[in-house]
Amino acid sequence: MRDDAFTRRRALLIGLGVTGGAWIAPALCGYDTARASGGSVSAVSRASAPSRPAPPRAARPELLLLGPALQEGALEAAGYVVLQSRAFAGAQLYRLLSPARLSTDQALSDLARRFPAATVSRNTLYRSGAFLCEGGDCLAHQAISWPLSRRVSARRIGMIDTGINLGHEALKGANIRVFQADLGERSQAGRRHGTAVAALLVGQSLSRTPGLLPDAELVAVEAFHKSGTGEAADAFTLTEAVGHLIGAGVAVINLSFEGEENPVLHLALQEAAARGIALVAAAGNDGAGAPPAYPAAWPEVIAVTGVDAEGRAWRQANRGPYMRFAAPGVRLWTAASISGGRLQSGTSYAAPFVTAALALRLAENPDLSLEAHLRALESCTTDLGVPGRDDIFGAGLVSLEDQCGG
Repeated sequence: MRDDAFTRRRALLIGLGVTGGAWIAPALCGYDTARASGGSVSAVSRASAPSRPAPPRAARPELLLLGPALQEGALEAAGYVVLQSRAFAGAQLYRLLSPARLSTDQALSDLARRFPAATVSRNTLYRSGAFLCEGGDCLAHQAISWPLSRRVSARRIGMIDTGINLGHEALKGANIRVFQADLGERSQAGRRHGTAVAALLVGQSLSRTPGLLPDAELVAVEAFHKSGTGEAADAFTLTEAVGHLIGAGVAVINLSFEGEENPVLHLALQEAAARGIALVAAAGNDGAGAPPAYPAAWPEVIAVTGVDAEGRAWRQANRGPYMRFAAPGVRLWTAASISGGRLQSGTSYAAPFVTAALALRLAENPDLSLEAHLRALESCTTDLGVPGRDDIFGAGLVSLEDQCGG
């Protein structure tokens, strides 16, 4: 992480009264009945519902405030509706509806004036975005020199996504713990995207959709809800999810989603990065002329784009100087939501290849810094496009050949 970003993060946290220490668990959390995941048990933790009734939905913007613990009455007296509240790193995170009389910009300015020690922002939404497996071979694994027979230990992996179908045959016996983030008054998203990403990471090697690290432990946070335009996760829920994974002691977090820049979510990811956690994100699925996609474009995050079986860039992938690696992500065979598999494309499906590579390297060489591991991965890449690092492929197609660095 860059020194200036680190200085700003520490200054803000100190201003909020944060002096370090472990993640403070969200309030109002209980544990639901555990459910089986093949040979292991996945505890599903669900936050209890707020005591106040859910406010009526209206076309009023949602805002976030991260700062010292406040009396909710002070917010409500100013016309704000507190939808949810969670502890985060010694401060308090609030999800708010702004007063009807104020525009979004006016409400942000009003909050900043009333609570100058806090960080305020919109409650940004983030969205989830042919390599075949036949006859015991997976072309995606071959493309990065990753044999299906690889049975190794790896560092604990974190993942923030939609729900996961733990009954899928690819995930039977997998070591997966699932935490359901509190979605407030909103309904859970489906399980298609999360099941596919989880199978890419830890799917059983003898299944039709084998994973990269079938023996690894995966801690997954289900953070997405159904929205009017599909499935999305807001910055409030994603911040809670990051905090949960910090507390779970993961070494790498897979972030297969994209959206706009948000200072509250950025602060949460900076906190994770400062604790040595590798952050791997999908580069974005909005095309060559699109603005940077977040969280991938933040300097603490490792951006991964997708390529096809010929090493060509996916036409819908974002481009920009924040690209770090390319990985298989076009017509990729992975788990469907209920059973079996299907071909899927997107930078979401490329990110797990780099997540798995880092989890493996961190386990094999725990004394090396994250940046040293990243340099080793870069030394192993297959250069694509123009010579050297570029805005389309980053350093190139990631590879796990044993003779390459680290």
